[in-house]
Amino acid sequence: MKKFSAILMVALLVCSLFSLPASAHGTGKSYVYNHNGVAQEIPDPYYVDRTIGYDLGMVTPVDMVIRNDKLFILDTGHEDGEHSTRLLVLNNKYELEKEIFFYNRNETPFKFQEPRGLWIDEQGTIYVTDRSAHMLYMFDENGVIFNSLGKPNSPMIDADQEYLPTAVLTDHLGYVYVRVENDYRGFMMMEQDGTFLGYFGANEVTRTAEVIMRQMFAWILTEEQLDRGVQSLPMEYSNFCIDDAGSFIYGVRGTTADMTELIRKINCKSKNVLDNKATFGDIGLTRIGGQAQNTNFNAITVDDLGFITVFDATKQRLFQYTPEGNLMYVFGGKGSQEGTFTDGADIEAWGDQVLVLDEVYATISVMKPSAFGANIRMGENFYSQGNYEASLAPFEAVIAECMNYEFGYSGIGKAKYMQGEYEDAMHYFYLAHNQEDYSMAYKMHRGTMISEAIVPVIIVLAVLVLLLIVREVLKRKGIIKAEKVPLDEGGKGRYLLYTIMHPIDGYQEMRYNKKYSLTLANIAIFFFFFSSVIMSLYSGFIFNGTTADTYNMIFTIVGVLGGFTLFVLVNWLMSTFFEGKGKFKEVWIYLGYATIPYSVTCFLYTLLSNFLTAEESTFLDYLMIIGMGWALVMVFFALQGLHMYSFKRNVVSILVTILGMLVVIFIVFLMFNLFVQFFSFVESIYTEILYRMAVGF
Repeated sequence: MKKFSAILMVALLVCSLFSLPASAHGTGKSYVYNHNGVAQEIPDPYYVDRTIGYDLGMVTPVDMVIRNDKLFILDTGHEDGEHSTRLLVLNNKYELEKEIFFYNRNETPFKFQEPRGLWIDEQGTIYVTDRSAHMLYMFDENGVIFNSLGKPNSPMIDADQEYLPTAVLTDHLGYVYVRVENDYRGFMMMEQDGTFLGYFGANEVTRTAEVIMRQMFAWILTEEQLDRGVQSLPMEYSNFCIDDAGSFIYGVRGTTADMTELIRKINCKSKNVLDNKATFGDIGLTRIGGQAQNTNFNAITVDDLGFITVFDATKQRLFQYTPEGNLMYVFGGKGSQEGTFTDGADIEAWGDQVLVLDEVYATISVMKPSAFGANIRMGENFYSQGNYEASLAPFEAVIAECMNYEFGYSGIGKAKYMQGEYEDAMHYFYLAHNQEDYSMAYKMHRGTMISEAIVPVIIVLAVLVLLLIVREVLKRKGIIKAEKVPLDEGGKGRYLLYTIMHPIDGYQEMRYNKKYSLTLANIAIFFFFFSSVIMSLYSGFIFNGTTADTYNMIFTIVGVLGGFTLFVLVNWLMSTFFEGKGKFKEVWIYLGYATIPYSVTCFLYTLLSNFLTAEESTFLDYLMIIGMGWALVMVFFALQGLHMYSFKRNVVSILVTILGMLVVIFIVFLMFNLFVQFFSFVESIYTEILYRMAVGF
């Protein structure tokens, strides 16, 4: 009996474990991009709390709206009965309250052709866009039609433009906004009676290199040629929504060439006021059949805290952004398990929940924040409200659960900064690889350090000045004898310094008096390489995100030493055709001397970058321009003085040298590619021989 009871208890325990919802653990497909643009796995920020639709008999739900604490679902595709389309109304417990069917005024069933968009305004009016019928229909709360709006009549709208309305919404003033397929000019804005008011949230053309070139040559082309050419048009919106207060309309574009401004927060003046307008969507793109799988946003929603969630139709993933437009995490994915989707058609935010409508499975997944996601949202919300101390605990819980989540470190850093703890803020911004905010915190920390050190520095300077004065007085009285430092006028080291300061005279005289040294040149070339390494590794964090873990010295060796050697070799070879006088050794020495200004600049850059902020980067830019310019001047006059060229011939020889370098690089890559193909061929033959030997023929 006891044995039977034990077996029964184990069986019940196993059954209870299998009965736990799989959604409690999420899909395990969530990720976020780090500072290098690499996707890193994170705990699931959302999980599926429930899936609704199986018991509602939905066929093809195409859109949904949340209004007055109720969920409205537009369900289409019914073939039985008189109605092919119905409106389901669910309460906040996701229980069906009623079905609304659509009727004409004479109480006959209303027939849709292709209903796509749904909206419910504050008065309960039901708006439905019919794409194939080219109409926007308006129904009362009982589903009886009372108005229909076709294509607006306006000179701004082309007469031959096909009117394909797919989405609709209204603001608190009653204005109607319609998203029209294949219309790149923005959302159509009209009054309730259909009076066209203009386009809202007009897009701009993405300024790619192709667009800029076309604009540059537009003035020399005829109107006929311009008409035949490819026109540069902005990308159209794919969907839109409005916040609860009715202050902003959020538009989302499917994709663009540079993936910028895919999400737009549009104010009443039709301007995008979203703080972050940088790249949205996936950074790393996969290719299927040779075609890039670009992010393609098709739905957007904004919750009551301002967090923006968009849906990617390509990979069936949800991207959630802060109210400023900064990515927090990506979750979901393509599949048939809970938390994944097949054909996400629309999303809605209901409190902290995100509802995802899957058109193929005719279901709605209700997703709730996990502890990880809730802490991120809580910390960000506390910070936006100015409650910086309260935001620390949620962010600390986030990084305790996921130590590689850079957004959490940034959150702590921002809170510390607002509390005046600048040194701690710098630490967390460094862990987050957040250079911009690190610069801001460092600027404040540096000001504090300067204010604390100003008195001791003044005292030290005063003591030094006093000691110098005493020393000069003792010299004049003869108590301290001044020693003369002998200068070697004929020394090669001193002549090197003279050449750096006077490159024209120095290089010309260097050829005649032979005051050059291969040892000094090799030392200069070594410091040329060494300074590049030092600048890459030890420049200030604000100006350089490279660390010892990510730094690859091979690239520096190939780029610096390899590039220098190749330039010397090609220039020496080309000097034969230009009747140059220099030998390979002399070219090596002369150009080795010319690297010194750049090397000194690299060391100065490394030093100053650890004390300057991002706002002071102009000083570093000018420093690098001066150093590189000085080095290029020395290169020019070194070759001119060595080969005894005229100014014109020297310019031509340098250009030919650069062209020769490109040819050599091309040949090297070609040979490498041939070697790889040959090695692959030999490997395949070897594999085939082993296979033949194994099978016996």
